[in-house]
Amino acid sequence: MDFPLPDNEAERLAELHALDILRSASAEALDGVCVLARQMFDVPYACIGLVNEDRHIFKANSGWGDTDGTSRAHSFGTWTILSSETLFIPDTRTDPRFASNIYVTGPPHIRFYLGSPLALRPGVNIGSLCIFGCEPRELRPGDLALLSHLTRIIIDQFRLHQANQRAKRELEHRRASQCLLETQSRELWRRQTLLAQTERMARVGGWEYDVASARLSWSDGVFRIYGLTPGLEPTTALAQSYFPSEARQHFQKRFEAALRTAEPFELELPFINAQGHHRLIRKTCELETDGARVLRAFGILQDITEQKEAEQRMWHMANHDALTDLPNRGLMREKLDLAVRRARRASHNVGVLLVDLDHFKDVNDTLGHDAGDALLVEAARRLSGCVDDADTVARLGGDEFIVLLSRLTSPAEGMAVAQQLLAVLAQPFSYRRSTLSCQGSIGVTVAPIHGSDPLTLLKNADIALYRAKSAGRGVAVEYDPRMQQATESRIQLAARIRLALRHGELVPYYQPKVSLTNGEIVGFEALMRWHHPRRGVLGPQDFGEVFDDPQLSIEIGEQLLGQATRDMARWAAMNCPFGHVAINVSSAEFSRGHLAERVLAALAAARLAPELMVVEVTESVFLGRSMETVRQSLQALSHAGVKISLDDFGTGYASLTHLKQFPVDRIKIDRSFVQDLEHDADDAAIVRAVIHLGRSLGIETVAEGVETRAQAAYLRANGCDFAQGFLYARALPASRVPALMEGWCAADAVHGSDGPLVVAV
Repeated sequence: MDFPLPDNEAERLAELHALDILRSASAEALDGVCVLARQMFDVPYACIGLVNEDRHIFKANSGWGDTDGTSRAHSFGTWTILSSETLFIPDTRTDPRFASNIYVTGPPHIRFYLGSPLALRPGVNIGSLCIFGCEPRELRPGDLALLSHLTRIIIDQFRLHQANQRAKRELEHRRASQCLLETQSRELWRRQTLLAQTERMARVGGWEYDVASARLSWSDGVFRIYGLTPGLEPTTALAQSYFPSEARQHFQKRFEAALRTAEPFELELPFINAQGHHRLIRKTCELETDGARVLRAFGILQDITEQKEAEQRMWHMANHDALTDLPNRGLMREKLDLAVRRARRASHNVGVLLVDLDHFKDVNDTLGHDAGDALLVEAARRLSGCVDDADTVARLGGDEFIVLLSRLTSPAEGMAVAQQLLAVLAQPFSYRRSTLSCQGSIGVTVAPIHGSDPLTLLKNADIALYRAKSAGRGVAVEYDPRMQQATESRIQLAARIRLALRHGELVPYYQPKVSLTNGEIVGFEALMRWHHPRRGVLGPQDFGEVFDDPQLSIEIGEQLLGQATRDMARWAAMNCPFGHVAINVSSAEFSRGHLAERVLAALAAARLAPELMVVEVTESVFLGRSMETVRQSLQALSHAGVKISLDDFGTGYASLTHLKQFPVDRIKIDRSFVQDLEHDADDAAIVRAVIHLGRSLGIETVAEGVETRAQAAYLRANGCDFAQGFLYARALPASRVPALMEGWCAADAVHGSDGPLVVAV
């Protein structure tokens, strides 16, 4: 190696490569700086280069043809980056480091050199600004100050590139999750590129003021910033006339102070150019002194309008939702933290309203994401229109919004605003000939009553929102400390169920299905029971809420399928004619995929015919994004011989068309219609209509929850095929099914008196 290395070479190279600028396009703004440097220093050559492992790569140059750099061994920049100080060589032929350099002995015959290291962090020099000529010379007063300003402009350009690179990475990350943001990101990147190309043009200029003669001079760059034709004689009055009054007074005050104290300064000032365009400029001022007397003031004028606008746009994008343009979660947390601290000092209340749109997933799944996006935008508009300017509406993600009421006069005002929001959201709106609903549920917390810090307020608002959705949706619920206990109980229950699954405490019980024609048992429904180690056998009323957890629902379903097929295999081995066994399948099990394959594999492993299995589904599984998956799974099961039963018919969201779209063999009439059919004419009419519908479509009907002979007689008289309920038997463990079948009396099932037919088996 025939060139010196800085002590921090590894760190320096890491910094250079992290900047990711070596392979970027040529920088016209940096070329403009080189041109400006040549003019200021009256030299034929200037270049801006970055020093990598073995080369000094030019990012810009003026005067030195089309060369893209030099080897590091022959580069003056190699020596410039060794120190944070300016490298000045008045005559290279007298300097042993450079006397034999190929660029000294040959073209361009460098004799004078002035180099400034370029560093984004102190001491970590990645390149240099090089100013050189063919004649030896000494520095003039103010040259180092001018060099310092030019260096700062170059570093600002590098920082802008660095910011653009960060912005690009952030935008690319967002594209992966939001299609709309992807479009906006590409548009923003396009504009950023155009902005960068515009800024690379000569938007800097130098100015000088001679104190003794009061004479002001400008470079051509200053004329361009002012929008004036170069050559006009500038005066202080002309220079100041393009600044608004306050900015003019501010600069004049700082300038007069600088002339008295010889202290340099830098200002960012509003500016109106000759074309009437409002701009923002950075103006620096350095002083040349002779003892205590200031001889000359000079500096740089830079148009930073686009740079500031780009920073503002980037901040806005980083802190706002791309679809609704509302503040995002991060900005809302900052605003909430500020509001809570202000409220603490002023002793007033802050409200947090967590809003969740009801059935938003159904809109996405049935009408598409365009409709879902339109719904979110409309909901954002309505929420924003209901609050004061001092309050904030933000989108947290998905269909969840938050409303921050920064100054409540009383805690009750939070619920009042929530009710107003519900009323506004409840109004339907039209989208492409469809009527959509923005109806929502709201959880309400008020500081400091429900929490004195943002994290607690948000957590409690989420608990209240869960309670609102559990209460039927479309309502607002204010947080109550007792809700926390319910939430903890729900979490503990889920954890206990997971433990029960591992310990085999969840087992299927079997309730018989009886033919209303001859009284024979035609099959069983497998119903999950929990053998609690302390509380005994528990039914779904004690643990049914865990089915809201998709993962738990899948695990319980797997256990039910495996245990049921093993029980069926044992009965078959005992020659017990159990008919069939029906198992309930949740939406989560369909969404997981390959349901048909798993059911058929379990039957095959137990050596059971598919005809011995019935899959029961509720109407809700027919809705949503997985509808096609449900259709394919049910068709595969039906084709293999597994019967399909539609459970709780009439209580969900399915339409009659689903009876034609899906392979349904049986309809189960929900117990809510059966239990009052003796006393409620409407329920009796519904039951009768469902039976006649099934008969018309060739679909069998099964009545659930049959408890009296009168109910059974009505069902039989109207043509219902099967019944199950306490009239015939409660759900029994698998071990008692053979005895039940052996002792069953079909005649009693048809003609016996009220009361369970099976008391003990």
